[in-house]
Amino acid sequence: MLFAIFGDKNKREGKQLNRDAPLIIEQSKQIYAPSRLCFMAETIMELIERAHVRYGTGEIDLKRAHYDYRGLHKEARRNNDQVGLSAMTLVIIYIRAEIVGPSANPARAAIDAFTSEWRNVDGKKLKNFGATQN
Repeated sequence: MLFAIFGDKNKREGKQLNRDAPLIIEQSKQIYAPSRLCFMAETIMELIERAHVRYGTGEIDLKRAHYDYRGLHKEARRNNDQVGLSAMTLVIIYIRAEIVGPSANPARAAIDAFTSEWRNVDGKKLKNFGATQN
């Protein structure tokens, strides 16, 4: 009954995630140097893989990962780490999109496209952020 009044929460959240992910990616491409984009893509993929291995892929597992990664997001904001903050934001969007389901597939696809475009651009992995600063 309440869904008729307020609408489906997952559908609304999916639309929001689908708007946010491409926007953050586009802003990152405009602001950061290619070396930082490579680092950002590597960080995103490593954190998503770590969430799946450490927590699992069930809805409750992803909610735990989302909760823990919000703490890392706050830490990046507190340290004024803009690249890390952008990466963590995209990781959180990805995990939330997995929780929401098919309505948020465009957000996940945008993040996957970004990481595949910028991951291992020069055939090498960028291990630490200090080596990539300009």
